[in-house]
Amino acid sequence: MLKAPPLDAMPDFHDSLEWLRHHHHLSRESTAQQAGFSSSYLHRLIRNRTYPGLRVFTKLAASFDLDPAQRRHLHELWQPSLELPPAQELRQRLTGLGIQTHLDHLDTRKVLAVYLDPLRTVLHGNRTFHRMVPGLPEADNNYFQWMFSPAARDRIHNWDNEARYTVTILRGTLGRYRDLPRARTLFRKLRTTPEFPRIWESTPMQVTYDLPRPTPIHIRPPGTDQPLPLSLEISDYPDCPDVLLAYGLYDTSAIAR
Repeated sequence: MLKAPPLDAMPDFHDSLEWLRHHHHLSRESTAQQAGFSSSYLHRLIRNRTYPGLRVFTKLAASFDLDPAQRRHLHELWQPSLELPPAQELRQRLTGLGIQTHLDHLDTRKVLAVYLDPLRTVLHGNRTFHRMVPGLPEADNNYFQWMFSPAARDRIHNWDNEARYTVTILRGTLGRYRDLPRARTLFRKLRTTPEFPRIWESTPMQVTYDLPRPTPIHIRPPGTDQPLPLSLEISDYPDCPDVLLAYGLYDTSAIAR
């Protein structure tokens, strides 16, 4: 059986099906047999890039022994791509909700806080956050892009592991918004960075959905080479759709001004 081509493009339902089939050393005939439909139907599905009904999708997903995150990712690729308001519109909504007062209060308690859209465009962040991510404007105010910048490499301890973890989150995010022009622009810009293509292509179908981190991220505060452990929590912001709120807790005494 021929080796599957790498999953080096935007997440795609049909490309993912073919990669999973090759990964499990299955022919199209045996895949169709396991899923309980004809091989000619599967051939047409892949050739014409059409989408099966829910019953067929469920049988296909079951035939690949997916973990819960992979199954969710494949299901999201099977569904239509989601829409997302422009970042500036989301910023304006948050401003109208008076979130700056909340951010200022968290600064006094040495708590990092940032509002993001699902593509990790930074909408609003407090001073503690911005001290920890220098060069964010040069990365289009996008955390995913910043992670693959020289500033992130300098700031984040054990950068390669953190970058791989970030890519597994990015994969699920791009899958949900894959037809959105700015999601495609984000992916195209990431592809131009030195390290992103290597990590993206070496982690096919590895997906994380903002689960609690098993360990803190270790980040070097300004003016010191000693990494500090930063415990991050991220969740949907209930007062504004399409917005995430992330908190970071750590010992900020070394960077207090």
